[in-house]
Parts: sequence; C-alpha cells; structure tokens
Amino acid sequence: MATSSEIISDIKHWWLFLLRGILFILLGIYMISAPLVTFVALSMLFGIVIVLGGAAELVHAYANRYVVGWSWRFLLGLIDVALGFILIFDVKLSISVLPFAVGLWFLFRGFSLFSFASVMRRSGWMMLAGVIIVLFAMLIMFNPAFGAMTIVLWAASAFIVTGIINTILAFRLKAVNEVLTKR
Repeated sequence: MATSSEIISDIKHWWLFLLRGILFILLGIYMISAPLVTFVALSMLFGIVIVLGGAAELVHAYANRYVVGWSWRFLLGLIDVALGFILIFDVKLSISVLPFAVGLWFLFRGFSLFSFASVMRRSGWMMLAGVIIVLFAMLIMFNPAFGAMTIVLWAASAFIVTGIINTILAFRLKAVNEVLTKR
C-alpha cells in the first residue's frame, strides 16, 4: 500500500506518467510497424523468461522431491531451461521455430494443468484452462505465421494499453495536482 508521501509525489510528478504512457504507446506502434525486429527481440526475451521460469520450477521440484509427482515438475523445469537457452543463443533457429516452441511450451503447460487438476478438488476451471491452452497451442504450432503475428500483436497491444492507462492516469493526477496547488 502506498504511503501518503508516495501518493503526493505521484501527484506532483504526474507528467512522468504521461511521458511513460507516450513512450509505451510509441513502442507498441513501433512493434507493429517492425514485426521482424520485434519478433527477434521477443524471441530472445522469451528465452530469458523461460530459463528463469524453468530454474524456478527446478528449485520448486527439488524442494518438493518427496511429494508424489515431483518428477513431472522437474521434467518441465528441465524442458523450460533447455528451450530457453536454445531461443537465447541461436537467433536464426529461434526465429524459425519460435512459434512452434511457444506452441509446444503452451502444450506442455496445458497438459500439466490436466495433471494438476486430476489431483485437486473442484478443479474444473483448471481443466477448462488446460483445454483452452492446448487448443491455442495447436493453433500456434500448426500455423506458424499466425503464431508469429500473434506473439508480436499481443506484445504490442500490451504496450499500447499500458501506455493508454498511464496517459489517463497522468491527466487524472494532473487534475488533482491543480486542485491541490490552488489551495
């Protein structure tokens, strides 16, 4: 929870939210206008994220090595680490296989939800999420162009939406700042 001094600082520096919003919007537009550059950068970033997620999965599996099914978590962690390093260090390969790799990664994640749902009570939502993830994974894997553009468009959209939200917040903070400075 923010302290009152942090809130007052945010109000006084409302223009930083506006600047950040404009930068995010411009980056999102650039990502759409340069999809190949975006795709290469995202492939490397995605590789880093997968390595870190896989490392966390390995630590979690090892910490729970006496729990039934820990080996599946360990295997998922190994797959994530290996896949992540491939995406980071072989850019040409990552560009050509990233949609398939992302689809395969989602496929493993979807099936892992099936596994977790089978041992949990009231996990219909988890089973449904697994089905949706598996279907989306197959769409990405069997249509690489769709997969590549989906990856770029989702990332660009996230930046644009974040930029819009920051811009709206900036103008709201500016209005509050104007009221406070008139007192």
